[in-house]
Amino acid sequence: MRITFLNPPFHPMFSRESRSPCVTKSSTLYWPMFLSYAAGTVEADNNEIQLIDSPAMELDLPQTLDGMKKFAPELVICSTSTPSILNDLKVVHAIKEAMPGAKVAIMGTHATAEPLESLEMEPSLDYVVIGEADYTCRNLARALRGDEGAAPVGQIAGLAYRKEDGTTDFQPEGPKIENLNELPWVSKVYRKYLYSCYKKYFYGANLNPLIVILSGRGCPNRCSYCVIPQTLNGHVFRMRDPKDVVDELQYIKENFEDLGEVFFEDDTFTANHQHVRDICNLILERGLKITWSCNARADVPLELLKLMKKAGGREMCVGFESASPEVLQNIRKGIKNTDKAIEFTKNARKAGLLVHGCFMVGNPGDTPQTLRMTLDYAKKLNPNTAQFYPIMAYPGTEAYKEALESGALQTKDYNQWLDKDGFHRTTIQRGELTSQALVDFCDKARREFYLRPSYILRQGIMAIKNPRERYRVFRGFNTLVKHLFRKHGELAPVARQAPTIKQ
Repeated sequence: MRITFLNPPFHPMFSRESRSPCVTKSSTLYWPMFLSYAAGTVEADNNEIQLIDSPAMELDLPQTLDGMKKFAPELVICSTSTPSILNDLKVVHAIKEAMPGAKVAIMGTHATAEPLESLEMEPSLDYVVIGEADYTCRNLARALRGDEGAAPVGQIAGLAYRKEDGTTDFQPEGPKIENLNELPWVSKVYRKYLYSCYKKYFYGANLNPLIVILSGRGCPNRCSYCVIPQTLNGHVFRMRDPKDVVDELQYIKENFEDLGEVFFEDDTFTANHQHVRDICNLILERGLKITWSCNARADVPLELLKLMKKAGGREMCVGFESASPEVLQNIRKGIKNTDKAIEFTKNARKAGLLVHGCFMVGNPGDTPQTLRMTLDYAKKLNPNTAQFYPIMAYPGTEAYKEALESGALQTKDYNQWLDKDGFHRTTIQRGELTSQALVDFCDKARREFYLRPSYILRQGIMAIKNPRERYRVFRGFNTLVKHLFRKHGELAPVARQAPTIKQ
């Protein structure tokens, strides 16, 4: 069966699979990782696939459709996100007009959170994949192929569908994938289908070009705002065998020219310290010279940080979020003591690891005073790079439920999740902190953090001393300067057509 996996066209450089999908102010462009994992799984089940990443390939809608028509897919599976869902459903409609015989499904965080609403918003949409997409997409293909013993569409776990009478229904997601070693390496999918875009993917805090993979799925922590564990991956950390992980690292090292680093996009790579130790020890045993970074939590002990550095670790992306203990408790961060985070950052520095710090404003309990505290906290932590962003409470999360119940959510109109240029525009208001005030504060925080003379000097010295860091520093700074004094958060003069959604 011919199946197209599509990351649809939208704003240029739109990162649909980011934890907070948008056009970034650091020129970041994410790999379509979950889409690629699903594509690899379906291809391994005797299907012919096409993988199109329109933002990375710089394709508009007509160009995207032209490429698809040449392949003539029988099934199209599109990645979606909340801020892009109206655009994505318009793409679905265009696909059905251009290729009436093709079935079309959507997948992703928003599709998982609002499967029936998505079907109702776009009558030409056939299916919605709920949760982990890999096996659901495979089972859908088997049903459409008419495989003997395949479950019919209406009985596939994790699939919403349109019945013959036009009404919609769904089957809840089944158990999460236990044996992640069964899944094809996503890096092989990148190499086969996206290698022409390899150097276009850029992460502002990382050495580029880079490859993004998972060593595990799921996060045991319960942060109220984090969308991927609450929709796709769940709260049980399921780990790949360390040997399988390091075998893939070796494949990446041998097959991607000029590799900067590998980024472990696990929800929390350091959720299981022994798993990290096993991966690091195996890298060292093999003498594999590879640089990598990861998402981490501010609770990793010094001895493990030193081992990570020794095994090629470069940087950790850490969500510090807020300086306010009350806010941290409200968002279920788990780490309520900022002293521990400060100690962790000092230990990372001792171990020689860099830290990219994430700070979020507009959470329950935030006030102008706590925002100021958080900015001062960011300066005190002094990570190598930092991002400041307003809370984006996505459907499917506890943060969205809280915002809806408390009245902090200003609108459910998906038009208003991004500004006219695709940058973040939060729909949350906390008392006197309007949505625009939150966006403005993040712009201000970015200026204060990055324009410190001590910070500029430190980055300049790093760029001079370390040629591998030079490209990241200069590209990131050049892009950042364009946005430092620019007004963000304004809607387009004429908004895209919004759906009618019950409050």
